[in-house]
Amino acid sequence: MLAALLCDPSLCMKDPCDHYTFDLIGGVRKKPGRKPLGERAMTPAERKRRSRELRRNRLQELSVTVELTREAQKSLEKMIEWWGVSKKEAINRALQIACQSQTGRTGTLFEPDPEFAARPSRRKPG
Repeated sequence: MLAALLCDPSLCMKDPCDHYTFDLIGGVRKKPGRKPLGERAMTPAERKRRSRELRRNRLQELSVTVELTREAQKSLEKMIEWWGVSKKEAINRALQIACQSQTGRTGTLFEPDPEFAARPSRRKPG
């Protein structure tokens, strides 16, 4: 009779919020800490490699804080509505379009134009 009472889960007196006391009737105590990302824990070298890769990826995206005029804010809201994208994507697109219109091509604004570099100089040797 006593064994039947001890095995009955409805009669257990363990606090449901207690996650540290080992359950004698069944179950296994959970390990502390977060679960590994894969099937096993990473070695220190793997962890450092992942850390460097994440840091490289974060540094590729430049964070900029700006103050916009009301007119610019309204324009940004219109672009977001037209394109159906986030603020970040709308600003990226607008800057790329502005850069392309200034350079007259799809290249970047600050890289040298290969056609211009290939042309001979029109100056007379001095």
